[in-house]
Amino acid sequence: MHRPFGFDWGELVSIVTLIGVVMTYVKTSITNAAHDSNKAEFDRLGDSIAQLNQTMIKVNMVLDSLKADRESANRRLDKIEATTDRHDIQLARIEEHVMTNGDK
Repeated sequence: MHRPFGFDWGELVSIVTLIGVVMTYVKTSITNAAHDSNKAEFDRLGDSIAQLNQTMIKVNMVLDSLKADRESANRRLDKIEATTDRHDIQLARIEEHVMTNGDK
């Protein structure tokens, strides 16, 4: 039989096997590097999400505080409006009393 490229069949099998082993090693190295890179990215993403979670907790606390302040201000405003209405009614009664007594 012919000898391809001047090699014996055993030598060709050895060369092809060596090329296969080298390619498998390169593929495994690339896969491991990609896996490590992804793991590092996910770790950084996890840290960012944890920081975002802490920030959102603080934002919610501030919003709750603002809501409580607004409710308190609304209650005070309602009381002021009620007092103003009572004073307006009293003023109208006084004006009516003055007008009716002024005509006499």
